[in-house]
Amino acid sequence: MSRVARYHADRTNQKLYFARLSCQQAEATEHIQQAQAAREAAVFHLHGAMLAFLQELVRYYRLADPTPTFKSIEELMAAKGQISPEVSILQKLAKDGFIAELKRAYRLCQYAPEPSTHEPEQETSSNLIIKVTQTPQAWLPDLKILREWHRDLTQLIDGFRNEMVEF
Repeated sequence: MSRVARYHADRTNQKLYFARLSCQQAEATEHIQQAQAAREAAVFHLHGAMLAFLQELVRYYRLADPTPTFKSIEELMAAKGQISPEVSILQKLAKDGFIAELKRAYRLCQYAPEPSTHEPEQETSSNLIIKVTQTPQAWLPDLKILREWHRDLTQLIDGFRNEMVEF
C-alpha cells in the first residue's frame, strides 16, 4: 500500500495543487476582484494543506484525533511517551516563520480588516503632495509571497514524509 493511500496524503497533495491553481488563476486574470478571490483561495488552500498534513501525522502516529492541532498532537504524543519532531518544527514556524504569516493571512481572510484611522489633513498650498492610501487588498499577500509559501510548505511536507518511517 502506498504512503499516499495509507496515511491519506492525497488530501494534502490536493490542497497544495489547488493553491498552485489559485495562484495561476490570480496571475492570469486582470480583473481586480477575481484576482483577489484567487489569492484568498490560495491562502485558504495553503492553510488547508497544513491542516491536512496534521491529519496525516495523526494517522501516521495512530492517534485518535479527528480535528488535530499542534497542541492536541503534542499532548497525545506525550501521553504515549513520544514526541513528534514534525510538530515541534511546525510550532516553531507558527511562532516565527512563514506559517505564522500564513495563519495571519488566513485570519485576515476570515474577517474584515480593521479600517485604518486617518488623521485630519492639514491644508497646504502645494498641489505637489501625492497622497498614498492603502488599497482594500493591502493586507492580502501578493502572488510572489503566496508562491514562496507554497514552495516552502511543499518542501517542508516532502521533507517530513521522507523522514517518516514505519515504527
